[in-house]
Amino acid sequence: RDVVVAPPLRSSFANEELSAATSAMRLLALCAALTVGAGTSSSPTLRPLRVGIIGAGPAGLAQAVAIRKLVGEENVRVSVLDRSDQLRPALGGGVQLNSGAAVLSRLGLGAELKRIGQPIQRVRARTLESNSLLDLDLAGAIRQHPQAAESGMVDGAGDLLAFTVMRDALQELLAAQLPPGTLTFGRVLERVRPLAGGGVVADFAGGITEEFDLLIGADGVRSVVRAALADAAVLPLRDLAGPLYTGIRIAWGVAPAGLRPPGSEGELHQWFGPGVYCLTATYGGRDGLKYDQCVLVRADDASVRTSVNAEWSVSDIRESMVTELQRAGMPANVIDLARATERCFELGSYQHLPLCPWWGFDGRVVLVGDAAHAMPPFLGQGTNQAMQDAYTLAEELAAYQQGKTTLAAAVGSYASKRIVPTSQLALNSRMLGLVETALPDFARDAFFRFTSFTGIARKVFLDGAIPKIF
Repeated sequence: RDVVVAPPLRSSFANEELSAATSAMRLLALCAALTVGAGTSSSPTLRPLRVGIIGAGPAGLAQAVAIRKLVGEENVRVSVLDRSDQLRPALGGGVQLNSGAAVLSRLGLGAELKRIGQPIQRVRARTLESNSLLDLDLAGAIRQHPQAAESGMVDGAGDLLAFTVMRDALQELLAAQLPPGTLTFGRVLERVRPLAGGGVVADFAGGITEEFDLLIGADGVRSVVRAALADAAVLPLRDLAGPLYTGIRIAWGVAPAGLRPPGSEGELHQWFGPGVYCLTATYGGRDGLKYDQCVLVRADDASVRTSVNAEWSVSDIRESMVTELQRAGMPANVIDLARATERCFELGSYQHLPLCPWWGFDGRVVLVGDAAHAMPPFLGQGTNQAMQDAYTLAEELAAYQQGKTTLAAAVGSYASKRIVPTSQLALNSRMLGLVETALPDFARDAFFRFTSFTGIARKVFLDGAIPKIF
């Protein structure tokens, strides 16, 4: 559900929040680095590593694929457990993939991703009067980067790996790489507890329990695994370990492609109006189909929100989107797209502060994706960073399985590598959300024009788009 690409806000408030967040994430990284020598023996394991992954979203599925690829199928037994009853097609919106696409390509999925993804070229931001605020050549920025080829953003065929893709199509692609029996549905995790003699026990609803050598929490922004780690760490500010509402509401609408202006399939279009902002884009989907998506972003006065508008119907959300777009004076083609949407949902934007440890239970439990670092979607980096998490953790587990390190050292090393970059991106995305929804129109417009003219927008985009793990 990633939304846009643009630079961070710098203000006295931002600097104070940056200082506090930077101190927190550096402390967590330092703790991880200091403890990587602790834990179980580093001698090679004599049996396959039993890994349980909670959550069958893109983060959990990518983690399963990465572990099987890098650790070796014969060295690991991976189980992915999800609370849903199936991988649901036609559920959710689209995501942007850039650095995440490079990761998937390195895992051998480049050809499949190019088959389902919609290549992206530019981001154009405009006022309602069609005055340009930002025109960012994404493809050119990546190709001109000195590490474009080394990082995998340009593959061996010379193709740029930057796409938009529907979430369900990405899940289907990843799930297809796993052998039958890997995914188990209808498993609602209730508790995590250590197992005497090593390992961890996962207690599920209905009295079901499973034992693992390693449990990976990829269970999203309201992660049960994260809560277990926070409880085990006895955090003084326990409530701050949970998801924090940013005060921003986002409505998505998805329709079959063909409703956007001709030739705009490779462009993300942003429109800024009084108190609202809208994004339209085209996404690759399942079975070779493409979809147009309309996203409406606005500030919300409520201090707390439930995660999803479960009490609303699709028609309610669609009607609300159309009404707000009309009230804001959005272009007719944007309103027509919203009116034609068939798949709609609305939710609040949440983030995690870097105050909860990413791993615990003597190296037997670890977090990835939104469970570790949920961030607002305004830089389009949530899914990309989850892919980088998956690859980094799998590399560390491969070293453990080869007898080069301990399990605690492996997960601690993973955390120390990923905490700082994801925390910085989360903060930048939060600041950008404030720019787009909280600043007066003239200040917001001046901000985008300045960052576009000075090249800051390009620099910030590349900071997230170029993977830092290879």
